[in-house]
Amino acid sequence: MKVHYRIQEYFIEIVRCFGTEPRVILPEQIEGYPVKRVAAYAFSSRKDKEDTDILVYEGAGEPLFVEQEKLLAGEAVEEVIFPDTVEEIGNYIFYGCKELKKLEFSDSLERIGSGAFTGCSNMGSLRVHLKHGERSCVKEILGDLWQRIDVIFEVQADGTDEIENREIYLVFPEHYEEAVENTPARILFTQHHGIGNHYRQCFYNREMDYRKYDSLFPLAAAQDDTDVLTDLIFGRLCCSYRLTREHEKMYEEYVIEHQREVAGYLTARDRLDLLSEISSRKLWKQEGLEDAIDAAAKNEKAEILSFLMNEKHLLFPEKKRKRFEL
Repeated sequence: MKVHYRIQEYFIEIVRCFGTEPRVILPEQIEGYPVKRVAAYAFSSRKDKEDTDILVYEGAGEPLFVEQEKLLAGEAVEEVIFPDTVEEIGNYIFYGCKELKKLEFSDSLERIGSGAFTGCSNMGSLRVHLKHGERSCVKEILGDLWQRIDVIFEVQADGTDEIENREIYLVFPEHYEEAVENTPARILFTQHHGIGNHYRQCFYNREMDYRKYDSLFPLAAAQDDTDVLTDLIFGRLCCSYRLTREHEKMYEEYVIEHQREVAGYLTARDRLDLLSEISSRKLWKQEGLEDAIDAAAKNEKAEILSFLMNEKHLLFPEKKRKRFEL
């Protein structure tokens, strides 16, 4: 990959990237200087004019034919990974990046330029490396995006027994705003739809408020689809970071009460790991398990079918009929 950059007072500012792949991994340093900033419009194809006061860095593994390289901007970008050194990204950095789906960065990133995610309608995943506590710029990013976003907080061990490596998986459902006119009064007001806006408020001082997040589930259960709710539930159950027993029980009760829909969704997605989680928590009902078996057989999921059949045999063995001899 080729990078256009500037040297700014003992650090590097990335201006543009060129390459052959839609997955962009920015270097941590160039010429011995840390990469701390990514310039405005760096990945946007709607930049008015290209910068001329730049230097060029070429990373390892360059293609044999340079003409194969193209500007990594707009629809040519699907995933961007910022190094842990990046502290700031500029205005409209991803403006019009319709194919951008994943973004990875650390809690060193503290400043997000205005309009950074304008037009990023397919963005769906954030991976955040928490290395200095639990503060991050996730709230600011979520505020720019209306669609469902899955966030993975990756907490790295600090060498003590208290903090271990873990991945905290959270689902932030979609929401949208609608301008509604009150014609008689000639007043235009904004109406919010979807539970996603409430979930985006679950931050305090840039830290995630897990208790508030979990307390919103009854509202989500009344509005969202089973697939979103299922992913949200197992994200919390499988990594129960700061999950109270009250909220854990709430999630488990939903799985029990909506077992057919939940198991059907997990079967279709080949999530044997999460079906196993249902078993380990002893949440199966016979009717729900039989529905899951039918779904696995219908969709030809052999491994899952074998697992579910074994669970049925263990949990709900058929009673042998008594035989009477005359």
